Amino acid sequence: MRIAIPRYEGRISPRFGFTQDVLLVEVEEGGSGRSEVLSVRRLFPHEIPAYLHGKGVQVVLTGGINLEFQELFRALGIEVIWGLIGTPEEALDAYLAGRVAPGMGRCPGPGRHRRRRRVMGGA
Repeated sequence: MRIAIPRYEGRISPRFGFTQDVLLVEVEEGGSGRSEVLSVRRLFPHEIPAYLHGKGVQVVLTGGINLEFQELFRALGIEVIWGLIGTPEEALDAYLAGRVAPGMGRCPGPGRHRRRRRVMGGA
């Protein structure tokens, strides 16, 4: 199984759109196998799901990710586990141990974003 972990400055990318590179891990029976880092700096965020699909990715472990990106991954048959924080290694270990599920660390909902904008805008 191939697992992709979007990174920003060496940690799990806090928002998918900020991804600088992706840690791609080939998981073999009994644990992880080889890994490589894929640069995605030259790709638009909307191009990353298809790029990872082409690399055989089956699971993405990420931080915050909006519904549009989640749907792009799912349309390609890629499972998305999101809301994770920390290092890629911590996320991978937690996933392999069955301790993570989609949306564990939810981002504020749309209502909170709107409220914050109104306050910052002076309204």
